[in-house]
Amino acid sequence: MPAGTYRSNDIGALLEAAGRGIGIVGFRDWAMVSDFATGTLVQVLPQWRFDADEGICLVRPSRQFAPARTEAFIQWITSLFVGGLPRDLRAIAGIGGMSRST
Repeated sequence: MPAGTYRSNDIGALLEAAGRGIGIVGFRDWAMVSDFATGTLVQVLPQWRFDADEGICLVRPSRQFAPARTEAFIQWITSLFVGGLPRDLRAIAGIGGMSRST
């Protein structure tokens, strides 16, 4: 296995690397629920938790002239998190299109 530090600002790339045994990752449980369910990832430090709340950011170049499908997507994804981030992982495990394929 190559030595060194692997860094990325892409959660998918980091989850992929961890799933391939390159190292461990630290995210909130909701970000890894599908990987836990499939066994791609296993929890190695169950006593350790993040203290800070995380958010999901939608980034787009401009609000001006946004396509209707973009606005529809933003309304849909926002509605999933109206009450904040889900704390019950079973509630988000079945959200279509949100899981990562291996």
